[in-house]
Amino acid sequence: MNKPILYVFNISHYCEKARWALDYFGIAHEVRHVMVGTHRRLAKKLGAKRGSVPFLQTHDGVIAGSDAILDWCEAQPKSRTLTLVGKDSEQVRAIEKRLDDVLGVHVRRYFYSDALINSPELVRPLFSKGLPLWQRAAVTVGWSRIVPIMIKMMDLGPRQGQESLAIVEQELAWCDGLLSDGRPYLCGDQWSRADLTAASLWAPVVAPKEHPIYPGAVYPSAVAAKMKEWAERPTMQFVRKMYATHR
Repeated sequence: MNKPILYVFNISHYCEKARWALDYFGIAHEVRHVMVGTHRRLAKKLGAKRGSVPFLQTHDGVIAGSDAILDWCEAQPKSRTLTLVGKDSEQVRAIEKRLDDVLGVHVRRYFYSDALINSPELVRPLFSKGLPLWQRAAVTVGWSRIVPIMIKMMDLGPRQGQESLAIVEQELAWCDGLLSDGRPYLCGDQWSRADLTAASLWAPVVAPKEHPIYPGAVYPSAVAAKMKEWAERPTMQFVRKMYATHR
């Protein structure tokens, strides 16, 4: 293997976090787009400890999860002149964990509870982009069967979407609060993995122009309305700035 291979869903914000980490540290890698429904079998075949994307195939084995991939990037020899640890590593890690465990989960659940139930045709092109021709065809042909499986696995629905929306708005208020003193980054004056994580996981409801997937995507009307409502909140401005400055 000449360079690490990153397996992703194009649409996944956790995959964006892993892509960004590899790009930031200047680690040459190959991106392989995985067809929805095959990722768990592929992960098992490669020996990944978890079945969800992203996972990174390296000379050291398979690294699963965006946080673990970021750890791996930090540990590489060529990364020694760069760091995302921050001045207060415990605070940085605590914020990253909350973002990973709460925000990322509920942004996804809120978005899909609208998109996959009310407008599944808007989502399919995002899952198909980057796949080989035969897999794009398979997703197109099988989409009507794939969607109900995804709805069940991710526990989606109108009630679930509203629950997640409430949590997303709580997390938006929390992030706004962190930035309320005018600091440039979530943990003060230094760019860290907390900022990379926040920008990546908020990106689906910001669609910054530097993002490789979301600009130009057609959003369900309810999600689009919320994005417009939130657009000038401090956190959303922060996300756009992080992409413009660091992506």
